[in-house]
Amino acid sequence: MIKKLLNIVLCLCFLASVEVKAQDTCHVALMVPLYLEQVDEDFYNAEPSNKTLLTKPFSFLHFYEGFMIAADSMVSSRNMKLDLKVYDVDNDVKKADSAIVDPWLATADLIVGPFYLKPFNVVKNFAVEHNIPIVNPITQRSEIVDNHPNVIKVKPSLDAQMAPLDSIIRNYYHSNNVFIVRKDSFSDDVFIEKINEIVERNIDSCSYVYNNHIVKVIKSHHKRWKYLKIDFEASDYLTDNIRIDVDSLKRHIDDSTAFHNRIVNINYLRDSLNFVKDYASTMRNNLFIVYGNDKVFANEIVNKVTKLTENYPITVILLPEWSKFSGLFNENLMKMHAIYFDDTYIDYHSIRTESFICKFRNRYETEPNDYAYEGFDIGWYFLNALKVYGHEMMENLPDFDIPLLHTRFHFQQKYDFSGYENAFWNVYQFKGYNKVVLKTGYEK
Repeated sequence: MIKKLLNIVLCLCFLASVEVKAQDTCHVALMVPLYLEQVDEDFYNAEPSNKTLLTKPFSFLHFYEGFMIAADSMVSSRNMKLDLKVYDVDNDVKKADSAIVDPWLATADLIVGPFYLKPFNVVKNFAVEHNIPIVNPITQRSEIVDNHPNVIKVKPSLDAQMAPLDSIIRNYYHSNNVFIVRKDSFSDDVFIEKINEIVERNIDSCSYVYNNHIVKVIKSHHKRWKYLKIDFEASDYLTDNIRIDVDSLKRHIDDSTAFHNRIVNINYLRDSLNFVKDYASTMRNNLFIVYGNDKVFANEIVNKVTKLTENYPITVILLPEWSKFSGLFNENLMKMHAIYFDDTYIDYHSIRTESFICKFRNRYETEPNDYAYEGFDIGWYFLNALKVYGHEMMENLPDFDIPLLHTRFHFQQKYDFSGYENAFWNVYQFKGYNKVVLKTGYEK
């Protein structure tokens, strides 16, 4: 692994051209943090270890390697004439300054990177001056595309979650009770307001449930209560904060009963989930939309909602990025039918994913990490777009959609003079023991 990195250093002393130049050659600059100045003789002679592999020169190495697999595939399978030059640009602005004085860079058709914000801003200004599209691979901050029509941001912003959330509720959960749970964070006010607007727009005022279904549910609960030796009145049942006359239901068994769908906002820090039982329904699904960025809050919510699933049918949408929390038990997430939004989702059963893993193992003798998939997808998408559209690539991005490994790119402009921002979030749900991609109706 260390020898491999030293070989990269030697290769980057030259123009990293994948194919000889021609008139129709695409010129692409890749600016990735490799920290090559740290790859000295001591580094080369060091024994491989976990400590060594965590050093800066290995931080984004997989991104570079994934990108190179995409570049080689474009040359070999798509007959692309590609002139690719790699620059080592990390968070040191001086490296960005050195890159933009290279005369070759002014001829580029596309710049990918830098990864860090300050060096990116330096190169972005250069790209605007020379009318070169520039891709930011890392940031979620939407402001980098404001008034910068050359900038392309591949990471979706949290705002972009609202459109698929709208589709999910409209298509699947419009007849549910809804509980919107937050952890009393004023910084989340804007998102909570948007979530309330989406729910109010899509939730039906009432749900009609067949009486025979209601009677079956009541019988099953009574049977369980009897087993647990809980006192109850056989002709009286409480759900949705109303009492149901069981005898009346039996007399109109082929009819249905209307239940009002409520939207209940919960400030978790103040109220916990104490009054959920006052409004939850045993007769139809209860949708929980939980918004929070705190790991402790996440663990508490998962544990408490899992207990509620013993008595209530529940689905939980976890926002904004609970996939980044480790240690949430999958068994509990399955009981909650949990729905996640994630900017990455890798289907390891896909033949394309299996093929990429094999190529990566054979070439680099290691397993690809997340950056490898990101590097490949960015390389594969934009090199294909360059080959198809050439200098007209930017204006055609909203209509360009090809299969990728870990996500999709749906590029949009906020307004006429802004750059392009990816608006696609992967949405998946725990079903059985699997994560299943949820068709939101928002996809192209």
